[in-house]
Amino acid sequence: MDLRKHVFSSFQPLRKKRAIVGEPITVVLPKKMAIREDLRSKISIVETAASEAEARHRSKIEVAKVVVVDEQKDKILKLGRELTFDGCNFCFKKTAKVFSDIDTEVLDHIEVSDVESEDFKDDEVSKDPAAPTDP
Repeated sequence: MDLRKHVFSSFQPLRKKRAIVGEPITVVLPKKMAIREDLRSKISIVETAASEAEARHRSKIEVAKVVVVDEQKDKILKLGRELTFDGCNFCFKKTAKVFSDIDTEVLDHIEVSDVESEDFKDDEVSKDPAAPTDP
């Protein structure tokens, strides 16, 4: 029994500390507040530096985005040219696979013309010969 009391009494941090009259207990709070304010000022300095760096490099970022978009457009156009110049019309084949009941031979005879788009009312008839006349 004596050993147990001795072991427990040796662990001072585990026991609650009692306030002694005249002991300054308010010293800890101002130190924590000072540390917090110091950290806040450091964070604001870092945020300001980061925003300035972003502003300095914004034009470089925009140029990089434009370059990437142009490269992607070039790749897409190159792929389109390759598909067009292969001797087979890739679009017709894909259309034939999806819509097997459509005769793709008819598509070669359809003429497409550029007509400026005009707004028609429901009862007006379009004068465009390529426009569908299905009521």
